[in-house]
Amino acid sequence: MKTLDEKKWMPVPVTNLFDELVAGKGKGLNHLPQTDKVGLCYIGATNRNNGVLCFVKSNEISENMMQQGNCIGFIKNGDGSAGYAIYKHEPFVSTSDVIYGYAKWVNKSTGMFFVATQDKIENKYSHGYKRNEQHLRGDKVMLPVTIDSKPDYAYMSEYVREHYSAMLSKYRAYVAKRITKLGDYVEIPTLEEKECKSFGIADLFNIFPGKRLVASDSTPGNHPFIGALDNNNGVARFVSDKNNSLDKNVLGVNYNGNGMVIGFYHPYACIFSDDVKRFHLKNHEDNAYVLLFMKVAILQQKSKFGYLYKFNAGRIANTKIMLPVTDDGGPDYEYMELYSKNMMIKKYEQYLNFINEHSLNFVGCL
Repeated sequence: MKTLDEKKWMPVPVTNLFDELVAGKGKGLNHLPQTDKVGLCYIGATNRNNGVLCFVKSNEISENMMQQGNCIGFIKNGDGSAGYAIYKHEPFVSTSDVIYGYAKWVNKSTGMFFVATQDKIENKYSHGYKRNEQHLRGDKVMLPVTIDSKPDYAYMSEYVREHYSAMLSKYRAYVAKRITKLGDYVEIPTLEEKECKSFGIADLFNIFPGKRLVASDSTPGNHPFIGALDNNNGVARFVSDKNNSLDKNVLGVNYNGNGMVIGFYHPYACIFSDDVKRFHLKNHEDNAYVLLFMKVAILQQKSKFGYLYKFNAGRIANTKIMLPVTDDGGPDYEYMELYSKNMMIKKYEQYLNFINEHSLNFVGCL
């Protein structure tokens, strides 16, 4: 199979690729009850989570708005998302901020390939130049072509199948290695069976500040810069800058922004925004498993805080979290570590079993 560099590529107009372009039918979630259980995907103007904002219950209203899957969604609006595309396989409900292209050549593999190469043109769109249907019809996307200069859908499909199979193999090896490193599952009491007590955050942690670094003053590099995000493990960008917030093996907790009270564990060396506090345990060595347990315990207090009641230094110090305790009433760090390890082992084994059971179907349906 030829590499991407060996293939001939040509810009192909979007209008030549799709039989139909249809905007989403939704105007918001006012009449669509959400659900945490299995439901219809509700697609919005985001390229995260493959466009899924939430899930909505299947009822008369949502079914009237439902669109068929196996299509390409072109995102019109959204902070940082305008100009991107997504592939949707299953039926869904969508906002009108996404336009969907339907064509006979679209399937999982060709759709995934198309989205990856289409996203190379996303930087032409912004708040001042939004993607509407007229602009979309004027777009051209670079695609590999056959000797007669037609889009080479067979090549796209085979390319994705090969790379998907390779990634599955890598993932199997990674998960198996992680399970070996974590060791055997250890039977311990459930959280419901453990006695828990409240502890002040300031009694558990030494808390250090981050340092302000605006994007315009930073230099691109290889060090993660941690911002007050609710995603991407808090990594806002990669920089070459260093300052006195440089840290590792640490729990970073947001006290500002959309991710307020959300924390992320950072085993690697990184620097921190002034909107993120660095938490180091006072009475126990920092390790991934205890800090990940603490992250979840701290997150339980999120509902108390918001833009009018921020998670500032004083409130952090006065906030209490519930933790399992030993017989003498102190935090049971050993239990927290074993609990986190057990959770990881169970999840990795679930992932591995799922891949082993369904890998042939995964590749076969591409």
